[in-house]
Amino acid sequence: MSTQEILSHVRSLSLSDRMILLEAILQSIKVEIKDPAEQKKAEAHKEKIRRRRQAFKVEGFHLGGEVSVDRNEIYSERGL
Repeated sequence: MSTQEILSHVRSLSLSDRMILLEAILQSIKVEIKDPAEQKKAEAHKEKIRRRRQAFKVEGFHLGGEVSVDRNEIYSERGL
C-alpha cells in the first residue's frame, strides 16, 4: 500500500479512529526511542549535525554616532 493510499484511508476514518491510530503511532515511537540502538543512532545523527555547524565570530563596529531606528518609518518605506 502506498503512502497516498494510506493517507486517503486515514482521512476517511472517524475522528475517534484517527485518535486511536495516533496513540498507536505515538506508542511505537516511544518504544523505538527507548531502544538503545535507536538512541545511539539518534545521538550519532545529532553529533553529525553539530560537527557540520561551524562557530563564527561577530565583529562589532561603530557607526560614528547614535542611530535611531523607527520601525514604523522603515516599514512604511517598504510599503508594508
